[in-house]
Amino acid sequence: AVVNLDNSVVDLETLQALYENRAQSDELEKIEKHSKASKEKENAKSLDKPEQFLYELSLIPNFSERVFCILFQSTFSESICSIHRKLELLQKLCETLKNESGVMRVLGLVLAFGNYMNGGNRTRGQADGFGLDILPKLKDVKSSDNSRSLLSYIVSYYLRNLDEDAGKEQCIFPLPDPQDLFQASQMKFDDFQKDLRKMKKDLKACETEAAKVYQLSLEEHLQPFKDNMEQF
Repeated sequence: AVVNLDNSVVDLETLQALYENRAQSDELEKIEKHSKASKEKENAKSLDKPEQFLYELSLIPNFSERVFCILFQSTFSESICSIHRKLELLQKLCETLKNESGVMRVLGLVLAFGNYMNGGNRTRGQADGFGLDILPKLKDVKSSDNSRSLLSYIVSYYLRNLDEDAGKEQCIFPLPDPQDLFQASQMKFDDFQKDLRKMKKDLKACETEAAKVYQLSLEEHLQPFKDNMEQF
């Protein structure tokens, strides 16, 4: 399955487990030494099943290098697509927040009501903008009788005075989807850079491991691995 790239025989999850639990060089050296000694002596203790299994894995031509390449290839496209989807979402949200009239109206109401409430203060009552950290606090600002929040008042004012389709089937939520906003808020460019650096490093390692297979494998063991890697 490893030589022929046949995932129907051994799935990727199993390959991952095999790769992570493969015998290291020092372990393999001891196993081979014991195996050789047991053949030369009568009544010698044979390898236990785990060691025998690791030994048989080592007999697969360039097992470690092949599996590393197969696993990397299987996750590469999904990793790239995942980053691309996140960046697309972020770009879409940025464009919506910058250009959508509904967003502008809602933020305009927040600014207008904030200035009105701070009307007696020359500095704070004539603001041209506000920090986004104010938005989560709107729900905490209450009316004098504590019956409603500033957030609920802004929503009702918007629906009553600015949304012509309020209450109708064609009414559209003026802000980006809250779930999209939450996902975007969790994104960090440092994480993108970290993921891309790791992918670049793993891609280089994959090229190195594939080159080892090309160089060390017998001709009958090169395909379909070589064609698959070169196409990748």
